[in-house]
Amino acid sequence: MKNEGLKHKLNWIPLVIMMIFFGGTWIFPMFYHVTEKYNSLIIFVCLAGLFFINVDWIGQLKSRDMALYGTAAALIIAAANLFIIGSNKGCILIVADFLLLLYTAPHIQLSGIQYRTLAVFFLAMYGVWFVHDMEFSYNTNTGATYTVFSLFAALIVLRYFSLKREILGYFIVLALLRTGTLVLWHLARGAFSALFFFVCFFMLFLIFDPAKHKKAFAFLSCFAVFGSLLFVWAYVALSKTGYNARMPLFYKNVFSGREQIWTEVWNMLVKQPLLGIGSGYELSSFFEYNMHNAMYDILIVHGFIVFAIAAFVIISRLIGTRDHISRDPYSLIAGSAVFAIFFESFIDMDLMWADYTPVLLFLLITLYRPGFPVPGDQKSEAQDGRLEAKAAGAAQDLGSMPGGIA
Repeated sequence: MKNEGLKHKLNWIPLVIMMIFFGGTWIFPMFYHVTEKYNSLIIFVCLAGLFFINVDWIGQLKSRDMALYGTAAALIIAAANLFIIGSNKGCILIVADFLLLLYTAPHIQLSGIQYRTLAVFFLAMYGVWFVHDMEFSYNTNTGATYTVFSLFAALIVLRYFSLKREILGYFIVLALLRTGTLVLWHLARGAFSALFFFVCFFMLFLIFDPAKHKKAFAFLSCFAVFGSLLFVWAYVALSKTGYNARMPLFYKNVFSGREQIWTEVWNMLVKQPLLGIGSGYELSSFFEYNMHNAMYDILIVHGFIVFAIAAFVIISRLIGTRDHISRDPYSLIAGSAVFAIFFESFIDMDLMWADYTPVLLFLLITLYRPGFPVPGDQKSEAQDGRLEAKAAGAAQDLGSMPGGIA
């Protein structure tokens, strides 16, 4: 779709649906419990809409966009595998959502009002939980992880405010302290690791510009994928030594069941490594089919062929963020958060869980195309003004007037 004004208008449809879904999920527990089994489908519809609105997919195919070819190939093979092995067909939506998200995000062009609406929306969503801890209305680990992830998105607006007036930076400190204490209160290891990795990557990218350390960043991008599988191998190998210990702060053992799940599904995968085992397999080591590792889930459920193709798409997209991360304060936050979520998903499925996808989408959009200028940076503010003027002109061409920009 080449008409920018029409594209912006149509983008509102999937964006509003996504905001309603995300807001209902994390403010109203009953909504969460009713829609949970449809969450991947809802997100798929939204991402598919954004794909066809923003991506010139015919042009990309003609230009031999390998990421698009890889995404399509992975999904076609994964779908065929499920029919061959008789798996539950819904699991295709999980990997479809994830690959569609990664592929589409760099192509999405939001208007200024659309970006600011999303930014304020996520700040409000974080603010609700900042004021009122609702973890016990959900699973406490899930609630704590939501709080951390929504904080990542909220930090974009908070950083913008702090750049305009330095004293407002205290809100960032307050948010980090509140979230950290909440996570520790609920003994949420995964959420704590996400917050910890965010701080680590923020400092790392702040000191070492990824654009100037291309080989190191390429290694980091590869490790975000293959390191996840290496962690599974090391975790299981260490568990077999008989070693175990109680983790400080969380009052939980280092080995508490994941090693049994990972061993059991691996023993099934070796029998049909190319096709995967699907999602219809009933675990004897755990009460629900939860892999607790995003990359391992792709490998086990869909097999080595799909995993290899998906790994290419994921790594190419991560490497593609290299020149964006240190470009401005907002991209730095978004890039640090994205890698933190990847590393947190060494021990959980949050990277690919549909209920968190809107946050990851917003972070990726920010990383590729931040919607706030850097106060005091004349080039940034001029560019922001030109974008707003362009959007306004396109809207007038369609016979409508642009809305006000906060």
